[in-house]
Amino acid sequence: MDYQPIEGAAVRFPPGRIQIRLDEGHRRLYRTLYGRYRTIIDGLPVLRERDFDGRAVKVTPAQLDAMNAAFRALTDRKPSGTGAFGAQEAGRTGLFKRLQYLS
Repeated sequence: MDYQPIEGAAVRFPPGRIQIRLDEGHRRLYRTLYGRYRTIIDGLPVLRERDFDGRAVKVTPAQLDAMNAAFRALTDRKPSGTGAFGAQEAGRTGLFKRLQYLS
């Protein structure tokens, strides 16, 4: 899936902020990220439901870069073809490989 980065425009007040507009596609991606509790750790801004209706949202350049990087990483991920437990199986395989190395 091709992700187009969010572009912002500089605003006069507050200084150092960028104005962006988010839509329903961004809401879906943000909810997926927020469901993993990555927002505070990755430096993503904390957004409200009303921020996704097309109105202007002011964020810092670092938050915009973090949001673009997180959305790009989320859309570049290949879906696992093993059904509902694919991620669990992939995690278990990685764990087994690490344990083999340690033993």
